Amino acid sequence: MVLLGAAVVAGSCKPSTEFEDRPLVVYAPKSCPVSQSEAYSVIYGNGDFEDAQNAISSLYLRDIGTEMSELPKETRSVIVDVSHPAQSVDWRGTAEVPPSGPINVLVWPGGETCRLTRNVEARTEVALGVFGRHLMVAGGSVAGQVPRTFVGDLTTGVVDSLVFGLGTRRSRPTITAFRETPDQDPAPALVAGGEDPDSQTPLSTAEIYLPKAGALGDIGDFDRVRMDIGDARTKHGAVVLATGETLLVGGIGQFGVPLATMQIIDPTTRRYRTSGVATLSVPRSNPTVLRLASGEIMVAGGFDRSNAPVPTIEWFSPDVSRPTKRPIDLVPGQERAFVPLEAGGALAVVMPPPGTTEFSTVYVISAEGTVEAALPIDPATLTAVRLFPGTDGAPALWTGQRWMRWQPWFGAFQPIPDAPTQGPVGTAIASGDPGLALWLDNREERASDHTLVELENQLYVRGYRFATRSRFGTVRNPLLVDGTSGLAPDRIAGSPGSSIRFVDGKGLELGPGASAFVTDVTFSRVTIELDGGAVPYIVLRQEDGRELEVGGAACAFGQNAATSVRVERSGARVVVYPDGGEGQPCPTELDAGARISIGVRGAGGTGMSLAHNLRITRR
Repeated sequence: MVLLGAAVVAGSCKPSTEFEDRPLVVYAPKSCPVSQSEAYSVIYGNGDFEDAQNAISSLYLRDIGTEMSELPKETRSVIVDVSHPAQSVDWRGTAEVPPSGPINVLVWPGGETCRLTRNVEARTEVALGVFGRHLMVAGGSVAGQVPRTFVGDLTTGVVDSLVFGLGTRRSRPTITAFRETPDQDPAPALVAGGEDPDSQTPLSTAEIYLPKAGALGDIGDFDRVRMDIGDARTKHGAVVLATGETLLVGGIGQFGVPLATMQIIDPTTRRYRTSGVATLSVPRSNPTVLRLASGEIMVAGGFDRSNAPVPTIEWFSPDVSRPTKRPIDLVPGQERAFVPLEAGGALAVVMPPPGTTEFSTVYVISAEGTVEAALPIDPATLTAVRLFPGTDGAPALWTGQRWMRWQPWFGAFQPIPDAPTQGPVGTAIASGDPGLALWLDNREERASDHTLVELENQLYVRGYRFATRSRFGTVRNPLLVDGTSGLAPDRIAGSPGSSIRFVDGKGLELGPGASAFVTDVTFSRVTIELDGGAVPYIVLRQEDGRELEVGGAACAFGQNAATSVRVERSGARVVVYPDGGEGQPCPTELDAGARISIGVRGAGGTGMSLAHNLRITRR
């Protein structure tokens, strides 16, 4: 890693208030360097304030020590945009402001992939995971050696090997965040299960990585106490629940057959439990496990006892105590990938069997649990399926030949302009944030002809930043006037028979239950104003998936609105003003400190709701 620049003081934009000295340090991968002497940067400050258009500072990276008084003290995240007069490439990065210390931002060049500097040792059956602002490369098998464990800081690019690392040799473990509180930063991690690299015996233990605040990159090491996880399992899935607990799903058990069991591991007690936890209707190894926007858990894919692909998709309640929908089948294909969609539901991409020419390769699994085929990707161009969550409700896909992004309002993937020509080869992939794809790679680009050559006995973390967005980012006002920009639907939109579509000159039409959510950003104190005929519900969704529908059963006052409604949220309290009338507090309250996403949803009944002129103001 190369330190490119350090600028500054984050302070208040009001001269009468106190400044807070906070250095901002910009890093870039050594393989994709920026010239500090010539590079020019624009820093955007975001937070729970409305004057974000004034929270912008510009300076050359060489101007170390420059005071950035344009950034308010209340700045919660920054986006750094770096350009160079002699180059056509821009570098971009984002980071949230930590409670204390420097604000570190790692910038990546657009249209290129970059490898982080440290060799993380070539190995097979390795796990790559991201937890908070850190990544981990753990486990795996290498002839005659115990591979080391590496942890990297995604705000600086620092990657380092741990002094102790894993206490048990294990291949194919899962890596998840293991926070005791939602805002714990830097975050601990849980490395669970897997198998002995020599005997392939599934393991029934887990280990906990603990960061060390103040160390280089806040990189720590593993607690030397192993914990019991109950059932031994390898080739399993894992996801972090809304409670912060980790759910382990399926996999291969001690008798060599796929498991139907699931276990929950508590980061506070460090104990596992199976009491009150549902089981899979179809046992499977290598499942994909997703936490959906609703908080529900979706289990898809994987392989059965005969190693045949499992077509069945299953849903469970946020606490995994019960199924919530009837299982459905999705064509298995040769290879599959699934990611959650921000407005609800999930996106699936399926690689067809060899020689297949007529095949639906893309599906939207709606928030209600229905499967709809989207416009397909040409099977001839789909030689791999590596799918990553994305900003704007638009996941990114590496097809084996090119990078593409989902277009939620058109129901199709489109090529990313000026995207790199290389992407993941193996299956060890992860997402650093909704705009950063990460994977393990043993190749580098040769300068003479830009071809890729394999590096013997070397393995690197490589990344591609395709988007940059902050949950504290700005929202264009108004929305839903001349298009759907800034929102994403929870199902395929605009097709014949669809229950959600934008009509020029009118707004967004929503059938009962159909939803569209403002993408990427969340809110604390906020005012929401909406016009429309048969005004739809305004949905306030907490990060754990719980919702308050203004106009629905829990807060019916919005039903009285004929043409407009205003909603004010402050702490736990939500007040509704239908048609500019007197405010009515919702009888159901939100969690006082919860950040919320905002959406619109078709009201109950048989008719269409109309959403137009949506204005959202942070307060």
